[in-house]
Amino acid sequence: MARDKTRDKRKARRARARRQRSGSLNWVLVVVAVALVATVVVAVKHRGAASGDAAAQQTVKPRPVSDAVMKDFESIPAATWSAVGTVDATPPVFVGDSLAAGGKPVVLYIGAGYCPYCAAARWSMIASLSRFGTFSGLTLEESSSVDVYPSTPTFSFYGGHYTSQYIDLETVELASSVIVGNHYQALEKPTAAQQALLDKYDAPPYLAKAFAGGIPFILVGGRYMWSGSPFSPEVLAHHSQADIAATLPTGSGSAAQLILANGNQFTAAICAVDGSQPAEVCSDPTIRRAMAALPHKVP
Repeated sequence: MARDKTRDKRKARRARARRQRSGSLNWVLVVVAVALVATVVVAVKHRGAASGDAAAQQTVKPRPVSDAVMKDFESIPAATWSAVGTVDATPPVFVGDSLAAGGKPVVLYIGAGYCPYCAAARWSMIASLSRFGTFSGLTLEESSSVDVYPSTPTFSFYGGHYTSQYIDLETVELASSVIVGNHYQALEKPTAAQQALLDKYDAPPYLAKAFAGGIPFILVGGRYMWSGSPFSPEVLAHHSQADIAATLPTGSGSAAQLILANGNQFTAAICAVDGSQPAEVCSDPTIRRAMAALPHKVP
């Protein structure tokens, strides 16, 4: 009889343990599901309001990019660009042959400081555009600390300048990463013409309806478009801008590889719309191959 009671107690304890494990597992699954849904929503629609529970932050003074960091972008050897190639690069979407008659082709970027996907895209843009011209007045930026991939290190085009004899660059930073009340601090608005391009191309048939209207939006010469980050912001986590930039001339590390591979893809798109200038960039075999592989039909 005593042994029977002991067995009954053991069975009861095991049953309670199973119920507790089952309850914990169910709770974990609920949390994971909610997190995944939130991540997808944020990735698709990086548009505006910050969490109402986040404490309001004070406006931060612009932090200029150091000469050393800019030199890292401007002095990437041709051999490094060629060695990296376009492995794992995200190709653009062909949206049509709408190059403006006369004048230089326009590269249009629309994004925001809080957006981690914009944060990643700017790295490849700055690296590539430094092959065609010169930046000045860029500032250091981190994406939102309360969004996915929090505080991704990057730069801001707001207040910066770009000069090139081959292309024109138009940038629109919709907001900063600074939270004011329940929203991110507003910075710039697209012109009517820029908004029209966003509405036309950042939508079906060029991409799925679920992803329409997202940022970053990058349009090269009215012909090639990227909507969203060319690579995951995760590879930039836990590093400073200076640390990442220092790896670019050698192409060492996963972050540099993705930045430069997508920079080559971006370079190929520019060469395809600017008459393949400058020759020392656009005649590189890596760029020639990437240009030949560019899409030529609307999806």
